[in-house]
Amino acid sequence: MFRTALISMFLTSTALADTWTVDDDGKADFDNIQAAVDAASDGDEIIVMPGTYTGASDNIVNMLGKAVRLHSSGGQEVTFIDGSDRRRGILCEGSETNKTIIEGFTILNCRSTDGAGMKNSNCNPTIINCLFRNNVATSSGGAIYNYS
Repeated sequence: MFRTALISMFLTSTALADTWTVDDDGKADFDNIQAAVDAASDGDEIIVMPGTYTGASDNIVNMLGKAVRLHSSGGQEVTFIDGSDRRRGILCEGSETNKTIIEGFTILNCRSTDGAGMKNSNCNPTIINCLFRNNVATSSGGAIYNYS
């Protein structure tokens, strides 16, 4: 009985995970990465199509402490997070663990006081096959700033 309940609980939680798609051409669930992260829940997958993704706030992507897999469909050669020399690329701040996975992006042209390409504060996300290029921090961590 206990084993059946445990297996049923595992299958139910796995079945509830969603897959979200992002395409800067608008042919997906979202046309920007942040909107997909906002909609996602722990365990979800966000697939980003090739393109160049920018933003209007201080960070192009704030992972919001979510345990999601954010990855490109085409790899770092064709999928870009571009700060336009005005903003940070990715922010992880506080509760991201190794279950927060960011994979297959080139993060470029980002600018911030610290952690221009990516800032990790009190967290431990998993970064796979990402390239950081032409990012400038006025204090610390042009590419990545890890704090605590």
